[in-house]
Amino acid sequence: MTQFFILWRQNNSLQPDRDPMQQVRQTEGFLALMRHQLSEGSLKEVHGFLDGDKGYAISKDVSEEKLYAELQAWLPYVTFEVHQTVPFPKAIEISLEVLKARAQMMK
Repeated sequence: MTQFFILWRQNNSLQPDRDPMQQVRQTEGFLALMRHQLSEGSLKEVHGFLDGDKGYAISKDVSEEKLYAELQAWLPYVTFEVHQTVPFPKAIEISLEVLKARAQMMK
């Protein structure tokens, strides 16, 4: 099962629209996009940190290409740092196999 841990950050270098109602419409659009991606299953969880302009998301069982396309929808308003993960204890099992193989080579 492919899982991605995604750090997101709002692009604060973009100036907000001067029209407050346009800011409301844009935020409503972001909310609709987020709800769509969550309901579609591309994103499983999205959380914001308490400072308000960054957070993290979890994506599971989606191809790299699909995730790339989903994240492109947020540019240039949000930037991302994406990490593919290996679940524990599987990561420990893999490390143990590597250590055992290395130990065998050292004999």
